[in-house]
Amino acid sequence: MDGVAKKIRWSRFLEPRSGRGIIVPIDHGLTIGPIDGLDSMTRIARWIGHPGITGIVAHKGMVERLGSRNLLRRVGVMVQLNGMTSLAPEPDRKERLTSIETALRLGADAVSLQINFDGKNDAHNLTQLGAVVDEAQRLGLPVLTMLYDKVPCDGEGARARRLRHLMRACVELGTDALKLAAPTDIAQLPSLLDGIREHTSIFFAGGEVCSEGQLLELATQVVAYGAAGLCVGRNVFQRAAATDTLTRLQEVVWGGKGERAAHHKPSPIDTRAPEMPRFG
Repeated sequence: MDGVAKKIRWSRFLEPRSGRGIIVPIDHGLTIGPIDGLDSMTRIARWIGHPGITGIVAHKGMVERLGSRNLLRRVGVMVQLNGMTSLAPEPDRKERLTSIETALRLGADAVSLQINFDGKNDAHNLTQLGAVVDEAQRLGLPVLTMLYDKVPCDGEGARARRLRHLMRACVELGTDALKLAAPTDIAQLPSLLDGIREHTSIFFAGGEVCSEGQLLELATQVVAYGAAGLCVGRNVFQRAAATDTLTRLQEVVWGGKGERAAHHKPSPIDTRAPEMPRFG
């Protein structure tokens, strides 16, 4: 399979008119246990069908269970390949837990990998990412890298420089998209995106639960600076009115109501779908 397969699959995570997406990760259970909001299928079912969601990220067991209940229709499916529990002595050392062949058998449109840099595990992280990209390339699956830098830095400028170096390392190894924590200083957004967003989709995480106003302001800034969208979990599934929040996020990220608002997902040959310029 060649690059065309990746482009077709990746288009399922983006609203076709704006070229942006709202991806909801629900892989938290492996790391921190039965977190509020993901503790039952009934609660997930209340919001997961919202048309503003362009994709979800989940571990293989949850994809199988959600799929068997017909809860993954009209949404891009991304299987999380690695992880580690917070109970482990080295929780930032994420180990490979799933094969890409398994992800394909589950109907995945893409795969994701989380790499947390703690100052001691650079070789482990980069070796794992390189192997995943090679395997995914052979099978025509896009790779999203969830990149987190846990090394303390002296100031936001130093932190941004470190993060840009790590982002470039992921690009050099062939990742198709990046998920980043939003910087504390939003003014750092342009420098993080500069020179990378032209060829690599960049999503920003919603982070810990905040006010809806703060979440919408983050979405506004992310869109204004040319990012691909948001990858937001707890700020969706831990809200009492998750569908209302998703509707408002949809309006901001898409810049209006796109085709998905009519519960339409374009086919891979839909001529209205935008060209995919974010693959290098």
